[in-house]
Amino acid sequence: MIDQLAGFATLLQKWNRRVNLISRQDMNRLVSRHLMDSLSAYPWVHGPSVLDIGTGAGLPGIPLAIALPKKRFYLCDRMSRRIRFLHAVCQELKLANVTLVEKNLVAAADGLPHFDTILARGVATAGALWPTASVHLSKQGRVIVYGHALAEEQDQTGGEEYRLQEMRCDIPGIAHPHYLQLMTWADDARQPGNDGSVEHCNE
Repeated sequence: MIDQLAGFATLLQKWNRRVNLISRQDMNRLVSRHLMDSLSAYPWVHGPSVLDIGTGAGLPGIPLAIALPKKRFYLCDRMSRRIRFLHAVCQELKLANVTLVEKNLVAAADGLPHFDTILARGVATAGALWPTASVHLSKQGRVIVYGHALAEEQDQTGGEEYRLQEMRCDIPGIAHPHYLQLMTWADDARQPGNDGSVEHCNE
C-alpha cells in the first residue's frame, strides 16, 4: 500500500506539469495536504460501495481505494482530462477496485447504483451537497464531506432529512485541524455515535 501511495504521488507530480490537477503550491506538501488528508476519512468509510463525487485528481478516492482494497470505489468527475489521468493511475498501480465515471452528477442523476458511503472533498458545503448526494445514498448510508473549519453553529445538527456529525482530524504537517462532516438520513440519527458531537482523530 505504501508503494502504491508513493506511486500515486509520483504520477501526480508527473502529470501536474502539463495537466492542472492540484495547485503547484501544494507540491511540496503533497503527502500531508492531499494523501494524509484524504486518508483521514478511513475510519468512517462504511459498507462495500463508495462514491467519490468530483474526484478531480482522485482525491480522496485513490488513497482510500489503496487503503481499502476490498471495497469498490466509483470515482466521478465531469472533466475528461482528469479521467484520462485516473485511467493511467489505475493501470499503473493495478487498482482493480476502482471504477471511473465521466459524468456531471448534478445534471445526470441516473445510471448509478446507491452507495453505502459518498465522499466529497472540495466540492460544496454539506448542506448544499445533500440534495445531490442523497439521490445516490443507500438507506443506511453516509455522506462524508471534507472541510477545513468547523461548520457554523446552525448547521451542526443537519435538517429534517439528515443528521450531521463533526469529526476533527489533526494531520501531521498541517498547522490547522481539518474537519470531516458526516451526514446520515434523519431516521438513522439514533445510531450510536451519531449525536451531533465532535469526535477527534489523530492520523
